[in-house]
Order: sequence, then C-alpha cells, then structure tokens
Amino acid sequence: MSLRDLYIPSDQIQALTHVRMGIYGPNGSGKTTFASTIPETERVLFVSVDDENIRPISKLKHFRVVKLRRWNDILTIYQALNQPQNSITTVVWDTWSRVQDLALGKICGYEPADPNKLSQYIDRIPRTPGGWPQWGQIGALCSEWQRNFNLLPVNIIYLLQEQDRRAEVAGEPTGDVKTGPRLTPSALLGIRDSLEILGRLYVDLAGPETRNEQEASTGPIPFLASNTPDRIDPNLKEVRRLFIGQHDRYIAKGPTHILGRVIDNPTWDKIVPPLFGGTDGSNSGSRDGVAQSPLVQR
Repeated sequence: MSLRDLYIPSDQIQALTHVRMGIYGPNGSGKTTFASTIPETERVLFVSVDDENIRPISKLKHFRVVKLRRWNDILTIYQALNQPQNSITTVVWDTWSRVQDLALGKICGYEPADPNKLSQYIDRIPRTPGGWPQWGQIGALCSEWQRNFNLLPVNIIYLLQEQDRRAEVAGEPTGDVKTGPRLTPSALLGIRDSLEILGRLYVDLAGPETRNEQEASTGPIPFLASNTPDRIDPNLKEVRRLFIGQHDRYIAKGPTHILGRVIDNPTWDKIVPPLFGGTDGSNSGSRDGVAQSPLVQR
C-alpha cells in the first residue's frame, strides 16, 4: 500500500458536500424554529430526545419525527441512515445535550425511560459517574458516535442546550458569565473539532423597522418605554440572532468571511447555500469542480 492508496477524492469527504452545524441556546431561543426552515428540497429526520415543543415542525410533510429514549436505540438510527436505499438527506438532533444524558445513563446503568426499570429507578437514587474515567467515557461515547454520523452522506444539525457558568477570572464584572453548550469537556471537544459552524442562538430586542440607519446610530435602542419605566416598549420586536464569531465569553466558530459574525433571524437559506456557493436552498449545480452535492440527491 502506498500513500496514493490513502487519498480521498474531495467529493467523497462528507464535510465538503454536507453541512455540519451545531446551534446552542436557552429554551425558547428558537432552535426548533430554525430547524423548521429547512426547505422541502430536503427529507428530514428529526430525532427528538427532549420531548419539548415540536409544534414548529409537526405539520411539515418533509419531516419525520422519531423519539430516542435509550442509548442503544442510537444504533438503530445509524443503521437506517447507513442503508444504500436511505432517502433521508438531513438529520436534526434535538438535543445532542440530552443524547449525552442517555450516554450517562448507559454508563451508570439506569434508563428511567424504560418502563421495565421504572421501579428500580424510583427505589434508588441513580448512581453518578465514578470520577473522571467514567465522565471521560461518557464524552468518548458522544464524540465517537458523532463521528460515525458525520461520516454519513447526510446534512447534520446538532441542537444543544446552553449552560451558563459564572466567570472565575479575577477583575471581571460581577455577574458576568461565559456560555457554551451543555456538554462534558470531552464531548464538547468532539463538537468543536468536527463542526464547520457552532453558533449561539439568542433573542434580542430591536426597534421598529421604520428607524433608519442614521437614527439607529445615535445610540442604543431604549428597551423600556420612557413614560412607563417598568414596562417594555411595545414598539420593540424580538429578533433571533445567531452568533458564530469568536468571543472570549462565547463558544462559537464559523466562516464569518462568508456569513458574517451575527445572522439576524437565521434560516437554512441564510446559512447553508452560501457555504456551497448557491443562492437558494436548492444548492444545484457544481462548485469548484465538484459534482452536484448530495444535498438534494434522492
């Protein structure tokens, strides 16, 4: 065997032809709503672990929702996606943080979602991981299986819950926090190493759209109505923003030269097509000599 035998054609590197993206944020920030913007050109498998509100995607005909309750069922999902006749083109994990919780249950030997083990779960307090070796094993399980899924010819979006932790650096303002996905350090390394985009989704307040740039540049938009200091200005609107730049308090990454640092009201069409040289959700045609992406192949 020679080095040439190990070469991989660029069109066979899934990260070049399929999006690998992670979005984290607090409950209500719009993670599931973002998933609902995936266009009908895709066939989406939505893996629900949280039992949270799936209303935004419940009536979308190109979505199929499956419930993940036990860690071992992750193999069933992988095997289905790995079949040659698989028609799924995009997988959404809601959330990968809860997938980590299933890995924790696997390591500690309890599965509260299993009806046959409910009495065992109630009769005793579940064991926690016994030190760093077991925590490391939990992170390894998540990272290894994430890699397995990333090698499949499908787009993958990892939705993650947010974990806030108070800053411990001396001299920083009281109450300042650093934010990141709710994952163990080992699992977070797997996410950061393997995803092209990892962004923080949050809700901000913006003034009426009638304000022009000159007015907006005169100062910060007042969040509180001047005549009623204890109330939010009713003219303000919620704006969902995805931060993908680099910041000392936020864990994020992404091609800001293509997408910008902050994306207002992020959607699939605002993020995915620009990465592949397209202008809409179809991603048709070729780019840099690479044949049409499997993004839309059936």
